[in-house]
Amino acid sequence: MENKRSIPYISFLKPSWKGSLYYLISLTVAGSFNPFIYVYFTQLGLTGEQVGQLATLSPVLTMLLATTVSSLADRLHRRILFLQIALACVAVVVFLLRFPTRFYEIAVLMFLSAVFSSPLMSLGDSLIARMAKRENISYGGMRLWGSFGFAVSALGFGIIWQIFGYEPMFIVTSLLYIPLILVAGTLEEPKTVAPQQRLPMTHLFRDTGLVFLLVATFFASISNSLFMTFSGIYVNYLGGGNFLIGLMTAFGAFAELPMMFYSDRFANWIRKPNVVILSYILMGVAFTGYVFTTNPNVLPWLTILKGLGYGLWFPTTVKLVVEHSPDEWAATSQSLLAICMFGLAPIVAGPVGGWIHDVISPGAVFGLGVVTLIIAAFIIWGITAKGQLE
Repeated sequence: MENKRSIPYISFLKPSWKGSLYYLISLTVAGSFNPFIYVYFTQLGLTGEQVGQLATLSPVLTMLLATTVSSLADRLHRRILFLQIALACVAVVVFLLRFPTRFYEIAVLMFLSAVFSSPLMSLGDSLIARMAKRENISYGGMRLWGSFGFAVSALGFGIIWQIFGYEPMFIVTSLLYIPLILVAGTLEEPKTVAPQQRLPMTHLFRDTGLVFLLVATFFASISNSLFMTFSGIYVNYLGGGNFLIGLMTAFGAFAELPMMFYSDRFANWIRKPNVVILSYILMGVAFTGYVFTTNPNVLPWLTILKGLGYGLWFPTTVKLVVEHSPDEWAATSQSLLAICMFGLAPIVAGPVGGWIHDVISPGAVFGLGVVTLIIAAFIIWGITAKGQLE
């Protein structure tokens, strides 16, 4: 039986509204905090090297812990409980980050934040993506509200923190976790599978299509990590300012919305693997433009293409992982996706992109993104041609 327990005053929500609300609030929370926390640390006097060390904690711990925690949640059939506990712990750490001013004190809290955050994507996405499949509703139609929330939140809170400083950020962001935890409680667990009917976790690695999809996702995610790390630096290098950086973020995020909304229709027209290849092409064209442009004012317009590609790529990839993994390993399979996207890829992209930036040129960084997207596209094309990915 599926878990039907919900908070009474939210239980009337349709499944699509629950998923949409979860993504809207979770990425609103991210937009209020993530773009600004490292700026705050530099204002405290932390060096660039120290900030870089803090930034590596999340991808490393995602790689180390996401699958372990997610598989335990799968085995115990307690994905919602694990999700709520992790969210509550992150909220507490965010509140506590207001107080320390020395690097090692901050590092301890950032380490704890990375530990508790490591399973959030896999737990949340597994619950909502499985619900979308079960209820025959659009996953992309729910996920787009996250992109909308992040764009509006980053712009709005950027103005607020500019006026009032960063002190209120820690209180406001931690309080925003409360409605998120409540909404998480309204989600439903996938059906329970009897122990004797459970497939072993190794079944995930026997699916060649799933394995190579994850490999392709790793290469494509390198390009996304390069963009997240070096796009603002590149704007400054070409002579643009902070407003242009914000404009790039907003243009890219809003461009994701229509593609996430129509991702299911694209999948019905040309099949999911072809949608993924199309997304790589759109992002690759944008990255090619980054390489050759010398006008910073062109970058926000190129970022629209990147956003269109990401809007197709993310929900379609999540749905392919869902279709190639059994319900009893829902969170575990999504944790493997999270490791590829937000664990391994940033660990590779950061140092390699930094070397290219220093030794060759800032624009050449995005050339690496083009190369990794081409590799990813060939992988998807190859396994689709062999009938291993549908």
